[in-house]
Amino acid sequence: MSINQRQYEQLTEMGISLWQQKSFANALNSATEDHSEQEKSATAYSYNDLTILTKDTFFTDILHVLELSIGEISLKEDHIDLGLFNWFFQSDKAITTSISCHDNNLISPTLEVIKQSPELKKGLWQIIIKHLL
Repeated sequence: MSINQRQYEQLTEMGISLWQQKSFANALNSATEDHSEQEKSATAYSYNDLTILTKDTFFTDILHVLELSIGEISLKEDHIDLGLFNWFFQSDKAITTSISCHDNNLISPTLEVIKQSPELKKGLWQIIIKHLL
């Protein structure tokens, strides 16, 4: 059974992964494409597209805890407006290991940096619980 791109994206958003039998050549090409896509997202990580954020399970987990849906947030030029607070991301060039919240403005490293550090994840959850819930 084949599905179109829209159906695939909807299933992916719901957390349903699809399995397909692939030949070795197709699997190799797919792995190469996935790796180059990861490199692109690591070097040019931007939050100006909701489709990028909806595919990030860490971000959707945060929205779930805050009882927000993707439709309730809005993307601004330099931050994400979550209604309860504004989330500003520090650039990858100036990677810091601090997360702070002042006047309903959450300032943190990018999601990619946070996901790679258990300490940053813990700090983010503590700030969300302490200041934003």
